[in-house]
Amino acid sequence: MVKFGTSRRLSKVKRATFATYLIEIFIVIFGITVAYQLNVYYEDKKDLKLEDSAIEKLHTENETNISNFESMIEDRFTMEEDTRQLARILFSGGNLEDDSISHYLFDINRTYKPILQYEGLNFYLNTNYTNKNTDLKNELISLKNYYLELRELVQNYVRMKEKYYSEFLVTEVDFGEERIISLEKIKSVAFKNLVINLLANEIELNGLFEEAYQKALDVDVIVDEKLGH
Repeated sequence: MVKFGTSRRLSKVKRATFATYLIEIFIVIFGITVAYQLNVYYEDKKDLKLEDSAIEKLHTENETNISNFESMIEDRFTMEEDTRQLARILFSGGNLEDDSISHYLFDINRTYKPILQYEGLNFYLNTNYTNKNTDLKNELISLKNYYLELRELVQNYVRMKEKYYSEFLVTEVDFGEERIISLEKIKSVAFKNLVINLLANEIELNGLFEEAYQKALDVDVIVDEKLGH
């Protein structure tokens, strides 16, 4: 038989044991929570570093593309003006033998096309490290669309020059020596229309070229801000 005093002591022991049990549970839960939060913190820091690294690569690539655009601006607009000038000469009704068309005729046979890099842009768009740079990703989607449109237009532009312009004149001129052999096809309506089509392509290409270049500059400003430059 347990005495009354002994029963009270056992009750106190049970309460102390229960309190200790609760404290231990709290410590375990607290420890797990702290460990989880620390893990989240370090994972976030790692993701931020990875994202910053991806933005650095994007920055380098974008500056390379900007330099490529800038190196071609003068040549691209000279090409448009030379094509326009050749069209004026052909439609002027003057004597082509007396007009100096050689410069324009051979100059517009050249192609000036931007060589753009996409790797850094595509990589960044496909990453999901954090959600803090949605504004940058939106701008990059717009820039990529410009690049894809520009690539398609350039391909058609080059194909047209190679298939129609060069082949049309292959028996009329010596492209190697840049010398006109005959004016028969050059005087034709077909050639006049071909030059008009080339001019339309040059205008369209330069317009898109300028838009893509401006978008690349806009992206460069945003990237500089993200990197704290």
